[in-house]
Amino acid sequence: MIRFALICSVALGALAGCSDPTRQVLFDGLPFKGRLSADKDDKRNFVATAAPVSQSLEGAREAARFEGTSYCVRKYGRSDIEWAASPDAEATALNIVEDVLTVQGRCSE
Repeated sequence: MIRFALICSVALGALAGCSDPTRQVLFDGLPFKGRLSADKDDKRNFVATAAPVSQSLEGAREAARFEGTSYCVRKYGRSDIEWAASPDAEATALNIVEDVLTVQGRCSE
């Protein structure tokens, strides 16, 4: 019985690691790597990144926005964000370092 449970757990873990490329969200027709980290003290505050910007600046903007919006909807049930460093800023004002766009926001209450 324990062996069966262990085998099932390993199989489920292996399947969970698989990604379905047909379900991948594309931005400007391209895949982007996005990440989000929430503030430890106030989880409504977050920093989101998207890369590589060199593929498409517009795609990177939308990928970073998607990370923030998805987070706020999952955690607080709303998509409203107060941007401190907006993905809509002028290109020269965006925080782009080593081909990674970084934005900052706060999930609205």
